[in-house]
Amino acid sequence: MTDLPAERTLSNPAPRDFVVSDQPIALTWLTRLRWLAVTGQLAAVGVSEALLGVRVPLAPVGVIILITFATNLAVVWQMRRKTPAAWIVPGLLLLDVVLLTVLLYFSGGAENPFSILYLVHVVMAVVGVGTTWAWVIVAAACGGYAALFWAHLPLDKDGLSYEVLAFGQWLGLVLVSGLIVFFVGRVARELRSHQRELELMRERAVKTEQLASLTTLAAGAAHELGTPLGTIAVVAKEMERAVERMAEQIALVTGEGDGAASLAEDARLIRLEVERCRRILDRMRVDILEDLNRRAESMEVRAVIDLLRDDLTDEEKARFEVARGPDVHVITAPVRAIRQAVGVLIHNAFDASAQTQKPVKLSIYRERGRIIFAVEDQGEGMPQDVLRRVGEPFFTTKPPGKGMGLGLFLVRHVAERLGGELKMSSEPGRGTRSVFEVPEREQN
Repeated sequence: MTDLPAERTLSNPAPRDFVVSDQPIALTWLTRLRWLAVTGQLAAVGVSEALLGVRVPLAPVGVIILITFATNLAVVWQMRRKTPAAWIVPGLLLLDVVLLTVLLYFSGGAENPFSILYLVHVVMAVVGVGTTWAWVIVAAACGGYAALFWAHLPLDKDGLSYEVLAFGQWLGLVLVSGLIVFFVGRVARELRSHQRELELMRERAVKTEQLASLTTLAAGAAHELGTPLGTIAVVAKEMERAVERMAEQIALVTGEGDGAASLAEDARLIRLEVERCRRILDRMRVDILEDLNRRAESMEVRAVIDLLRDDLTDEEKARFEVARGPDVHVITAPVRAIRQAVGVLIHNAFDASAQTQKPVKLSIYRERGRIIFAVEDQGEGMPQDVLRRVGEPFFTTKPPGKGMGLGLFLVRHVAERLGGELKMSSEPGRGTRSVFEVPEREQN
């Protein structure tokens, strides 16, 4: 099965300075990182005092840990009440750089193995905030680290061997590497995922605008052309009957009625062409979208199949085959919208197999909690370059007058609006398979 190719990706907006990118994600992971920092700082003080015999100024270090704890608690509380201000993430990163600098001042300055933690703040700034804020935080980290070379309280290293100091440096590297890979990596992945969701929302907004335009076009065309076409159809029918009666009378009197019969055939042709125009207008209808927000209804699959059959001609009914899964008895969904969407796929399949006159098969089954409608034809199929364009508005492979190129565009939009998708696969000479799948809704 080959999925429909993704449509073009809309360009991203230009970066804005001093604006946090995807703030909720960055802030959530930053608060988790700060809770870990509080725990690590308490553990480091305990190990230094109890196991290594290194004296640490407990009062200022305790104040630093308390400030980190209190500000993080305030931010978490604020996040639960409302969306925090845009400056919160860069503000917290700057605060953490300052607190780390003060903490290192009381614990050996640049010689402290954990001075490498500056890198965590730098990477978080690059991932989570705008470009200008990132440079500000980089400058603060570099300035703070440089200041530690000139002013700091020396670390009591009398009881520490070279091996212990080397282990501390290695541990600092491992800790920073792990934090970057885990926390910052998770933030980056979630930001990319969020960006993809935003792009999809933009695409859907563009499609909605296109559909609004199509709705206006269809409504205007139906209003302007519906009445005159109906009048022409009625007059053509009356003309056809009148000419047929005239042909019969002429035939009785003169024995020849070919001219009148020809006029009757012309009137019949006018009526058929009018009906063709009205069918084209029906293809332009987009009222199918009005059913998407209606509450779901439960209907037996057999009844849905009967509705689909009702939309077919006698010749098409003879070639229509249906197979359904043993566990598919009732469908709970916007049935009218699904009927019209699947109906488009069925009519396309009959158009594609008109030359071969081979059967069109509809399969209905459940899979992964979804209802699947698979329509298969044995027509000429499509090459991959054409398949990639399927679903674009006003793109059609049908001859003029046979299609507007809106059917699959609407079907795909309906599937996406219902939380499903439309997939298509095709090869030249082997027909086409269209799969319309939607999740079932709970009946309200």
